[in-house]
Amino acid sequence: MKIAEGVEALEGLPVLYIKKLNAIVCSDLHLGYEGVMADRGTFLPKVNLRNIKKTIKKAIEMTKADRIIIDGDIKNEFSDVHVEEFNEFYEFTKFLREELKLKYIDLVKGNHDNFIDRYEKSSSIKLYRQEALMDGFLFFHGEELPKDKDAKFLVMGHLHPAIGIYNKLGIKEKLKCFLYGKTRDKREIIILPAMNYFAEGIDVAVGHLGENSPVFKKMLDVGPMEAICIGEGELLDFGKVSEIAAIGRR
Repeated sequence: MKIAEGVEALEGLPVLYIKKLNAIVCSDLHLGYEGVMADRGTFLPKVNLRNIKKTIKKAIEMTKADRIIIDGDIKNEFSDVHVEEFNEFYEFTKFLREELKLKYIDLVKGNHDNFIDRYEKSSSIKLYRQEALMDGFLFFHGEELPKDKDAKFLVMGHLHPAIGIYNKLGIKEKLKCFLYGKTRDKREIIILPAMNYFAEGIDVAVGHLGENSPVFKKMLDVGPMEAICIGEGELLDFGKVSEIAAIGRR
């Protein structure tokens, strides 16, 4: 689905494609998640990395992209690198290099990516400490305001946006979504859904998205943004967040 000129959300996937860069873009993988949670007493099936690899492979087959841009939070732990994060990080980057044969692997550090710097050379990734400007597109994770004032198109992660819907049994389910709109200074912006399998997301229509984010406090209003949800093998345009919220209040 075309979102903007040369910018496409891939059908059924939490992945963006930017034609000018021949790059797929994703965010919030949180590799090693199941191992970290197991140490805290919550045991989950190990499906996250397998699902991510399957999704990325499909995205590359669809687009023939030769670059991947990971817009923050490739790992999960804040204070260290868990052994499962280390193992999955190397398995994933090897998969990108050797099986998919990508020319460029770019990582914009997110707030979970402490200590990832030490693996930059050995994994053949290019690491950006806070934000990355590529041919007019500014990629930043989102826990801090972007510093570049000239970029016309912004791409961020961090917030895990979703839309809550009710099924026939009255049970609320969440659909991950892209959010597209403009900043207060009229620059285009896309907020990416989380790639992590277990990250349901935050319901953007109930008013909690970005309540602690400097991006929303300083440069962005969520109400006018378009919510493009990820369904089974397709994308669904739900319209403006303010309109979705109004329906929920009826």
